[in-house]
Amino acid sequence: MRESNQGSASKLESKLGAANSTADRAIDILLVFSEEHLVWSAADIAAHFGMPRSTTYRYINSLRAYKLIVEDDSGGYRLGPKIFPLARVAKASNSILRVATSTLRKLNDTFGEAVSLFQRIGEDVVNLDHIEGRYPVRITYPRGQMLPWPATASAKVLLAFANRAEQGTIFRLLEPVRYTKKTITNLKTLRKVLEKIRHDGYAFSDEERDLGVRAIAAPIFIRGEARYSITLSGVSFRLTDNRIPEIVSAVKETASTISANLAATEY
Repeated sequence: MRESNQGSASKLESKLGAANSTADRAIDILLVFSEEHLVWSAADIAAHFGMPRSTTYRYINSLRAYKLIVEDDSGGYRLGPKIFPLARVAKASNSILRVATSTLRKLNDTFGEAVSLFQRIGEDVVNLDHIEGRYPVRITYPRGQMLPWPATASAKVLLAFANRAEQGTIFRLLEPVRYTKKTITNLKTLRKVLEKIRHDGYAFSDEERDLGVRAIAAPIFIRGEARYSITLSGVSFRLTDNRIPEIVSAVKETASTISANLAATEY
């Protein structure tokens, strides 16, 4: 009887393992979609994951059944309508957004420039919220990637305020990339810049990631950790040297206000 029970348990574990593997791969497919790559063909997905085409279609059909992805006119696939309510629920349930949104809008109203809220998860920098500027020439998408090389204000400030152990891990993964002629590509120089950011309490990116774009970022602290940051970004002909000190002061004050509000709500 015991052997029979053990055999049944082994079969159940095998089924659960297969189910988990299937779910993991389906999630992997959903996560390949990004603002830089909105549409994927089945062939591209199969090549990306090294899967047979037949297996790829099985995962795709499962995701299509739940309307998590849909086929477009070109025969490729994009995220489907079921993603949007999930995104709204995730946003609504995020406490920092409830605390920070009104303060971010105030900063946006004051300067009319794009304002963004970022979160660092390991070596990834995720854009949680973005408020467009009111001018005809705008920053339509704030780049915040930590890797392969931190060149944006948000990435630099979040790396600067990461603890030493996390910094060490991220440094080992970094690969210098010259996005523009102003990009810092030397690790020793980058370390010095990060130390200055910790001292000054903010980061400034002057066309280091995108030509014509300047940005100021400041950390948001939760229980002594800087896992979030706010960034104000705009084109360089509006974010002039004369305006930078005023903007720096406002961005730092906004970040401090959000930090204090988070502490008050025991986030």
